[in-house]
Amino acid sequence: MGSEEDYNSALMGAIVALYEIGCMAGALSTGKVGDILGRRKTIRLGCLILCIGAVIQTGSVNVGMMIFARIFTGVGNGMNTATIPVYQAELSPPKNRGAHVAFEASLLAFGVGIAYWLEFGLYFVHGEFPWRFPLAFQMVFGIILFIGTYFLPESPRWLQSHGREDECKDVLARLWTDEDTTHPRCIAEWEEIRDGIELEKREGIRSYRELFKKGRMNNRYRVLLGMGGQLMQQFGGINVISYYLTDIFLQAGMSHAMAMLMAGVDSIFYFLGALTPIYTVDRLGRRFLMYAGLIGQAVTLIIVGAAQYCVERGDTQASPAVIVFVIAYNAIFGAAWLGLAWLYPSEIFPTALRAKGNSMSTGANWLGNFVVAMIAPVLFEYAKYWTFLMFGILNVIFLIPIYLWYPETNGKSLEEIEVLFATEDLRADARSIAPSIGSTSQYDEKHKDVERGSYVPSVASRPASRRIPSNVSVPKEKSSPNPNSEAGQVKQDYDEKTDGPNYK
Repeated sequence: MGSEEDYNSALMGAIVALYEIGCMAGALSTGKVGDILGRRKTIRLGCLILCIGAVIQTGSVNVGMMIFARIFTGVGNGMNTATIPVYQAELSPPKNRGAHVAFEASLLAFGVGIAYWLEFGLYFVHGEFPWRFPLAFQMVFGIILFIGTYFLPESPRWLQSHGREDECKDVLARLWTDEDTTHPRCIAEWEEIRDGIELEKREGIRSYRELFKKGRMNNRYRVLLGMGGQLMQQFGGINVISYYLTDIFLQAGMSHAMAMLMAGVDSIFYFLGALTPIYTVDRLGRRFLMYAGLIGQAVTLIIVGAAQYCVERGDTQASPAVIVFVIAYNAIFGAAWLGLAWLYPSEIFPTALRAKGNSMSTGANWLGNFVVAMIAPVLFEYAKYWTFLMFGILNVIFLIPIYLWYPETNGKSLEEIEVLFATEDLRADARSIAPSIGSTSQYDEKHKDVERGSYVPSVASRPASRRIPSNVSVPKEKSSPNPNSEAGQVKQDYDEKTDGPNYK
């Protein structure tokens, strides 16, 4: 296909960036596909497309074939990036939902690390193998994910929204109550999911048209928040750093081999930073990490820009500052916005619109990704150190919308968040027609110290579950609790609350 010298910066930027166009198309498609096929089948389809695209990339013989293959591969990846956070959010309990999505984000950083170290190792190999092998290697993870979906349950909220109530209860019981569908925790969450979906049906929200209407559910507000968060992540400068990290180190005065080695070292700190939200996001909250991440990113990028200014004027003593603060930037980004931009949109939409809304926000992510990847080579060529200063200033500006428009969602169930964004009159209606909303959070709080054998909302202390394949039916048991039982008492406590749970 020719050497790197055969292509100018604009063409190189296009080859890199057109992958994001495919990702955006794939993400947008899940709004319909995800609701029709379900979360697991959508992920499988995404993995299949990704693997086919990887084969075509690996066998590319010219630029046109490579561009087509990258767009095609992007469709599969876009489907997965739009679906997996939704799938995780719909399976997770309120107190651990953030940690679960943050764990996925940490694996993104781990994948970046694999890419950098693979690139460094193949730098010393000649011929076509150094660039063809990494393109083929991505299939390994697609195949693992494809197979893994057969061992995972379907989203209980998707099942309930499609009238498959018994399967929904079975999944909830397998996840949290050792397959006991009559357990109070299982009943509490199922009733909350049921009431939330019934509330949505009363409002008639299922189409893209409703997604962009204000209405009593404030759906347009949710879309703008989801898309805005993803755009803030991209224009916070991450792809300027991650896509062209080796070039940044080269500009700082390193040799090519050393620049690639330092990119691998950087990925280690990136991954370590990405591990911290697993502990912090459900303890400190979403808004705190948003603020902290933006401030940290702004400071580090401005310092990088100032140091790069000195390097460009012949002061090589400033080179270590460029390296240190680029690494610091990646660690800070991993500790905050890497996962937050995927977590927040997966939480804020009602079940009927979650796939559609998250597809729009993920599409915005890939659109921003495309723009940044397209302009970055040109910026490095002409704007030079101003590139870092510009993105640093943008991080400061982004503090304003976070302060004004992004409410905290930490610790709330998806159904509680659904009502959190709604108008006051819908909240009042929900207290009477959807009384179970908030019951899961209440039950978890009341029973957080129960002994093993009952539900505890942390992964480490959940009861042992007798896992069975998802295609095997479980004997159905009566799910309505006796009024004199613990489950009945819990339900009565919810029904007697006149102001409804967790609507402050």
